[in-house]
Amino acid sequence: MIKNKSAILEALKNASVNEALAVAFLEKQRWAGQPACVRCGSVAVYAMTGRDGHRNKDYRWRCRDCKGVFTVRTGTVFEETRLPLRVWVYAIWKACSSKKGISALQLSREMEITHKSALFILRRIRHGLGEIDPPKLMGTVEADEVYIGGKPRYNSHRKGWADKVPVAGLVQRGGDVRFRMLERVTADQLGKFIAENADLSCRLITDELAAYKQVGKAFICGHETVTHTEREYVRPGTDVHSNTVEGVFSLIRRGVMGTFHSVSKKHLPNYLNEFQFRWNTRKMNDGQRVSAAIKKIDGKRLEYRESVENPPYLVKIMEKAKQLEADFLGGCLDGTFQ
Repeated sequence: MIKNKSAILEALKNASVNEALAVAFLEKQRWAGQPACVRCGSVAVYAMTGRDGHRNKDYRWRCRDCKGVFTVRTGTVFEETRLPLRVWVYAIWKACSSKKGISALQLSREMEITHKSALFILRRIRHGLGEIDPPKLMGTVEADEVYIGGKPRYNSHRKGWADKVPVAGLVQRGGDVRFRMLERVTADQLGKFIAENADLSCRLITDELAAYKQVGKAFICGHETVTHTEREYVRPGTDVHSNTVEGVFSLIRRGVMGTFHSVSKKHLPNYLNEFQFRWNTRKMNDGQRVSAAIKKIDGKRLEYRESVENPPYLVKIMEKAKQLEADFLGGCLDGTFQ
């Protein structure tokens, strides 16, 4: 029997069944043993207690400098929620450790909460796992696109991909991945996505789609392609292939098919956050991954409408893409890169 000796996993098991232990676990992971005021940053804080000398039922802290009151919930995706923190801890654990995620129905059964509450929790966790300004990918990067959605109904005259949502993916070999939901697969949209997330010193590898040719001219180490229409998946005698990004896409496909069954367009960016986080932390064990997730959701409190209709991270991504367009794609558009 292989025994996992991770101290974090042992603490997770206890935190998932006891509220006091859940609070202590989150406080340790968020503040690393040194609580600090979430408003002014001061470490001159103390835990508030009741008449019995124990911590009060809300597990509040008070800052001696700004006199503010806060808890481990303040400034996170679970601020101002009535759900116990032990449920949040368990949901974060399962969302991080399950290879293809956990469904809201499964979470509702395991934690004995309503389906609506489970959706509430998982949507906010996925939002918190999003990256606002991730570092650029380096080295050899592979780009491709995938279509997420169900098949057309029987006797439908629409093409197989007509009702699906396109998602662009960019992965660094041995490194991280970036996803972006697109309105349409065009040279302009693909170019903006790739230019924003990959350094120009990279070597770009794609399939033969013509939309990649324009942005490919801007990469110093060149742009190489494999011809899938001719059943070429690896160029003989070379390392030219796009199998890495195809493998990442397979996790999304199987997750949607086997775990979530259906993902709507308006919620897809948050699901992509979850899959991106798990891939980028694949070399960590479950305990380290949960710790990284808790640090990510720090400072990302939001309301439901903000997370779905106008995600803050998506707005910043699009603003940054517009700024980079002139720098990285201007040469392609005016013919500088030939």
